Amino acid sequence: MSDKEKNERLSVALKKNLKKRKISQKKKGKITVLDFGCGSMNVSRKLNKHSFIKQIVGIDIFYFKFKSKKIQYIQSDKFFKANNTRFDLVIAIDVLHHIGIDQAPKILRKLSKISNNIIIKDHFEHGFFSRHLLRFVDFYANYAYGVNIPKKYFDYKSWNKTVKKSVLKEVKLIKNFQQHDGLFNLILNKKHHFISILKNVKF
Repeated sequence: MSDKEKNERLSVALKKNLKKRKISQKKKGKITVLDFGCGSMNVSRKLNKHSFIKQIVGIDIFYFKFKSKKIQYIQSDKFFKANNTRFDLVIAIDVLHHIGIDQAPKILRKLSKISNNIIIKDHFEHGFFSRHLLRFVDFYANYAYGVNIPKKYFDYKSWNKTVKKSVLKEVKLIKNFQQHDGLFNLILNKKHHFISILKNVKF
């Protein structure tokens, strides 16, 4: 499955779940989105095609020059130093495991100050072989970007613990999300992918 098809599937899944939840504070129902750890903004570009998007801001650690009418990129250090904007939604696609699952609650608490609604796409490991399969695929997909390849990934127990520590409420967990088709799905099948929809219940 190509990156284009993969990101299209993610975009459709996000749209499907967003339509079920009234997260926009705007009269016309359009939302602002922060794409945390956006990479080359492929997911944002797909999501941007939907009519309910007002603006997307992507942030990541590296320098990346990109700007369009409704999409803007900002380096994460600059964003967190200068930003006091709130967003209708934060998305973090395959990002948390690179930061480290022990640091994930802290990151989620930080993101909860930016938005009341957070959608996470990440990986579940299922034992020793599964973990090293994920590490191999992560290395293959990210070796050119210099990102950290984790020594371990979430499992159901560690993810539940992460959510509890984050002070967020998980309103929906989508297990077995099929991100890939064909050969790549045989290598890294849907049991390794999940989507979590989180809400800051304090607001």
